[in-house]
Amino acid sequence: MAEMKNVSNGFDVRGRALQDGELAAWLAEHSLGNRFGLTVAGTGLGYGARAVVLAIVAADGDGRYIDAAALTPDDEAALASWLADPGPPKAVHDAKPATHALAGCGWTLRGVTSDTALAAYLLRPEHRSLALNDLLIHHMRCALPTEAAALQQLSSPNPEAAPALILRACAVLDLADVLDEELARIDSSSLLGRLELPAQRALVDMETAGIAVDRTVLTRIRDVVDEDTVGGLLSSIASDGRIHATFHQTSGRLSSSDPHLHDITNHPRAGRQIREALVAGEGYAELMTAHYRRIEPRVLAHLCGNAGLIEASSEDHAESKLSIVDDARRLGYASTLLGRRRYLPDLDSSDPQVREAAERAALAMSVEGSAADIVKVAMAGINQAIKDAGLKSRMVLQVDDELLFEVAHGERDTLAALTSEHMTDAYPLDVPLEVSVGYGANWGAAASAGTA
Repeated sequence: MAEMKNVSNGFDVRGRALQDGELAAWLAEHSLGNRFGLTVAGTGLGYGARAVVLAIVAADGDGRYIDAAALTPDDEAALASWLADPGPPKAVHDAKPATHALAGCGWTLRGVTSDTALAAYLLRPEHRSLALNDLLIHHMRCALPTEAAALQQLSSPNPEAAPALILRACAVLDLADVLDEELARIDSSSLLGRLELPAQRALVDMETAGIAVDRTVLTRIRDVVDEDTVGGLLSSIASDGRIHATFHQTSGRLSSSDPHLHDITNHPRAGRQIREALVAGEGYAELMTAHYRRIEPRVLAHLCGNAGLIEASSEDHAESKLSIVDDARRLGYASTLLGRRRYLPDLDSSDPQVREAAERAALAMSVEGSAADIVKVAMAGINQAIKDAGLKSRMVLQVDDELLFEVAHGERDTLAALTSEHMTDAYPLDVPLEVSVGYGANWGAAASAGTA
C-alpha cells in the first residue's frame, strides 16, 4: 500500500489572516481564471446556518483566513461581490451547507464549478463516506491533520485555527483537480456542471423556502396517526411557521431529513392526513402539485427500445430487465440515461446471493436512477425558469416523482406552463414523459385534483 502523507507536507500552501482593506486587491491579483478553494465554518448546516469564518485559497496556494464579523465595509463589499460573481470559479466541499451559512451573513454563493462531495459521489456512488478526509485518503493518499479535518462547525472566531482552515481550503482545491481528471476518464465531467450543481441550487432554494404547516391539523391528527411521525413534524416547525427539511442528493433518489418528508408517502392513510396539514403559506394563493405519470415504465421502454412495454405483461418486463442486466455485466457498470455510472464487479460473483444483489442494483441504477436524474433536470430547469420569469411562486418540496409549489396570486397559468414544459422536456424518451398538475389549499387537495 502506498504511503499516506499528511496533506500539510504534500501541498504548497501558505497564507495568513486577512488584513484590513486588502481583500479587493488580493482577489484581483489572483483572479486570472484559475479556480479558488473555499471553505466555510460556522453554526448549523442547513437553513438558518451562519458563517463565522471562512478561508479562500488561490491556485498558487496563497490563502486568506477571514473573520466574517470583523470585516471592514470595503472588505465586506469585496467579499460579497466575489462570492456572488459566477465568473471566478470556486471549489467547495459540500457546497449546500456552505451556501446556507453564507446566506446567514447576507451573502450569495455563485460560481461553484466543483463540489468535491458531489464529484466523488458521481465517481463512486457506493462511497460509504463523503467526508473530506475520507475522500483525500481514497483519492490522494493523504489526510488532513485532526484540527483541519474537524473544522466545519465553529461558534466563534479562533485566529489560531487560521492555518488549519486555509489548509482545508487548499486540500479542497487540489482534490477538485484530481476528481475533475477522474470524472473526465469515465466521460462524466458534464454531469457535475449540468446535472448535480444546478439541482443543488434548486435544493438550497427549497430548503430556504420551506413549506407552511397548519399546526392545528397536525395536532388534531397526532392521536389517530403515527404519533412519532406527526410529533417529528411538529417539532420541526421553525419560528416562521414552516418546515425547512434538509434534502440529500447523494443517496440515489433524492431524500430528506430533519424531518423525513419523503416518508409521508409510505403511509397511505396517515400520509393523506399529513398532506392536508401542509398548506400554502401567507401571501400565496394555493399549492400546485406536478407529478410524472408512470415515469419508470417509460424509462424501461426507452432503454429497451420497445414502446409497448408501457402496457406489457410482467413476463415481457422481466425479459427486458434481463437485457439491461446483461449489458451492465458486459460493461462492468450500470448507467443512467444521462450517463451517471455505478461500477458493479459483483455482477460476475460466483456467490449467487452476491451476484443477484448486484443485478438488482444494476437494474435500479438504470431505471430508478434514470428517473431520479430526470427529476433533477426538471427541478433545476424549473427553478431557474421561475427566476428568469420574475415569478414570486416557488418550488417548496420534492417527493419521489412529484414536485410541490406555492403559487403566487395571478401566476397559476404561467407557473403551470413552465413547470409542465420543463418536466416533459427533461429527457427525450421514446415514450414521451407526461405530467399531471393539480391545485388546492393544501398538499392533499392539490394531489387529489392532480390525479382526478
